[in-house]
Amino acid sequence: MTKTKKNNKMDLFILILVNVILSFGIYHSFVILSLSFFGETTLGVLDSYGNQLIDIKAGENQSRMISKTYHFSVGGKEYRGSAYYSGDEAWPSLQENEFRTERISYLSKFPNINKPTHLVDIDELGPMGLFYYISRIPFCLFLLLLVNGWRGKRKKREKKTNKTEKLNKRRDDAMFCGNCGTKLPDEAAFCGNCGTPVPKAKKEKHRPLSQASISPQDKSLVGWSPNSNDPEILEAARQNKKSAIGCAWFFMLFFPIGFILAGLLIDEMPLNEAIIIGVGLGVLMLVINLWRIKDMKAPQWEGVVIEKYKKERREHKKDDSMTTYTELTTIIKTEAGKKKRITERDSERHMYDYLAVGDRVRYHPSFGTYEKYDKSKDRIIYCNVCRMMNPISNDRCKRCNNLLFK
Repeated sequence: MTKTKKNNKMDLFILILVNVILSFGIYHSFVILSLSFFGETTLGVLDSYGNQLIDIKAGENQSRMISKTYHFSVGGKEYRGSAYYSGDEAWPSLQENEFRTERISYLSKFPNINKPTHLVDIDELGPMGLFYYISRIPFCLFLLLLVNGWRGKRKKREKKTNKTEKLNKRRDDAMFCGNCGTKLPDEAAFCGNCGTPVPKAKKEKHRPLSQASISPQDKSLVGWSPNSNDPEILEAARQNKKSAIGCAWFFMLFFPIGFILAGLLIDEMPLNEAIIIGVGLGVLMLVINLWRIKDMKAPQWEGVVIEKYKKERREHKKDDSMTTYTELTTIIKTEAGKKKRITERDSERHMYDYLAVGDRVRYHPSFGTYEKYDKSKDRIIYCNVCRMMNPISNDRCKRCNNLLFK
């Protein structure tokens, strides 16, 4: 009896419906917040008005469903709008030839985006209303990513990356010279750079090429470390990504909430300004952390150090004085021909001193750190997880206790 494979995919119609609802939620929040902070007001005229009793026992502003349509003029051009909301107002319907006005908020550059002013006024919304609309944007965005298979795609991508890393690990011995690390053409008998004979792949199936050219005590220090694929390191990489995502959410909410509270409790800080500053800082921190997370998901790359140089720089201090410092730059040329730069100051010159011109390096995006191919002549090694400098004799980092890439 054959088992049918369980289909976890959402029905297409439901998926489209959920996407539309969540997208509208994001759009509606943006409209309300934009009109609250940047909207201008004018006097409009009601075209229709209606209200329907829903529940007489409902809470405040929830007993009736109100609908209205209106029109207003900006710059000699007429615009129309409509609104549907819950409330307690029970005005009679418009009679024929009855004239009733309504204050309307609109965006000066896009007057088609408009709402009745009382629905978007900051004082009417209050701190809780503002927090609701601000927090609804990332919440709906997260649900959009979730229902569209973001987690599933991420797992597939991680599987593919792990498979590629394993394949590259198997190929490392056949692709590079064990003596100098130069990339070799297929079936090369000798290294074109240093002349070292290249062992046959079949005879050396499970031996690194470095075994032919280095002393026994240094065998493990030439070549890419297998520890980068160790379950312990992979778990550390996952935790690093989780902490980055957690920081993004924390700071995105911390600044708006903190400044809203400051606007409510501190007389010298107006609430409107506090909200604008808080939301601005929250969005800025979100962009910075999302950029960091994007870099962590970038593919691994390898290259050779081709240049190192120093430059004297100047910067202004808060007291308007000038200070001078040395900027240290290490340039790496990747296998794809691109140039990558490591820029450091003279106070923190770790990679500038650690890497020499001609060194082959591998970049690990999960941690933003570099691994040297040939570590046989080094007395120190940097932890790829926490960047701590360790003696080359250590197998684990003395700070975070993670495996060193050796």
